[in-house]
Amino acid sequence: MKSKFFLQLITAVFALCTFVTAAKAAPVEEQQAVSWAEQTGQQLIAALGNPDLQNKYHTLDKMFGSDVDTTYIAKFVIGKYWKLFNPEQKQSYLSLFNRYVLSLYKNYPLDFDTDGIDFEITSARINGKFTDVFCKVDLPENLSSENLNYIMLEFKIAQTDGKIKIYDLKIGESSLLLTYRNRFYTMMAEADEDVSWFLEDLEMLTVSNEQNAQQKLLYQ
Repeated sequence: MKSKFFLQLITAVFALCTFVTAAKAAPVEEQQAVSWAEQTGQQLIAALGNPDLQNKYHTLDKMFGSDVDTTYIAKFVIGKYWKLFNPEQKQSYLSLFNRYVLSLYKNYPLDFDTDGIDFEITSARINGKFTDVFCKVDLPENLSSENLNYIMLEFKIAQTDGKIKIYDLKIGESSLLLTYRNRFYTMMAEADEDVSWFLEDLEMLTVSNEQNAQQKLLYQ
């Protein structure tokens, strides 16, 4: 069960980093990509291992604020439905989505011990405008099971405006960027493609996540 929580958390954290404007994207030199992935991975594990939950939230929020273009992500995951939003709804949605992405990871268990979690960057290769980075995450005994003792990840990264950013994350063959688009398409369909209803549903989901995060801080 703990290994499942860890996998969900990795999904939540990195799914939020899925962006890069293709017109500005340039591939990252392979050795630079490996160095960046190793450094970023160590920073993430250190942040997740912080026993102080409020400091943990602060560090992860800071990472998202520095590395994630939430405006691009918000437009991508809503996809074809963006044209249904009027100007006021677009502004409301973009603001709400920023709160949503910051609340999302806080809805996962964050109190596990990261001691013993290790990872290896197995390879990196340039693929068009992007660089694919392959990573094996070894789970310690307290997070692993007979059927799951490591996770294989693939990051698609690029450099834009002089900064390396993540474009997509794959676990196996599953793209998290497309997974989250499917989730938002489902929400729009359940709202009968009514933007106002969709925004109400997203607001309720975000508020619920935020309240859960506050409860965790109170009872830490």
